[in-house]
Amino acid sequence: DLDWHAENHMAKQTYIQEGLEMTAEILATSPVDGRRRAVYIISDGKLDDAGRVDSQLDKLHASKPDVFGIVVRRFQQNTVEDRQAEATLKPLVTGDSEGIRNDHFINIDMDHMASVDGPL
Repeated sequence: DLDWHAENHMAKQTYIQEGLEMTAEILATSPVDGRRRAVYIISDGKLDDAGRVDSQLDKLHASKPDVFGIVVRRFQQNTVEDRQAEATLKPLVTGDSEGIRNDHFINIDMDHMASVDGPL
C-alpha cells in the first residue's frame, strides 16, 4: 500500500545478484510438470550489481522461465533515475525469438499499480 511505500522509500542502492541466485535454486529444485515458469523482477531503482549477474542469469535461464521486468516509478514522467532503472533491468528479461524484450518489460508509475482492492 502507499503507506508502506512512503515509509520504505527508495534506497540508494538496489541489488539483485543474491535474489537471482535464490530464484535459480528454487527453479532448479522444483519439479518440471509442463507448466510455463515465470519470474517477475520489480524494481524502483537502477540495479547496482546488474553487471555482475551473468552466472546467476545462466543458472536461472537453464530452467527456461519467462523473465519479466517491471520498473515502478514515483512520478508520471520518467526521471533520470527511472531511465537508469530501465537500462539496468531490461537486459535481464527474456525476449521473443528475435531477442526483442519489449513484450516482457514495462515501466509504470506507482499510481498504475493495483492492489486486491483495485487501483491505488
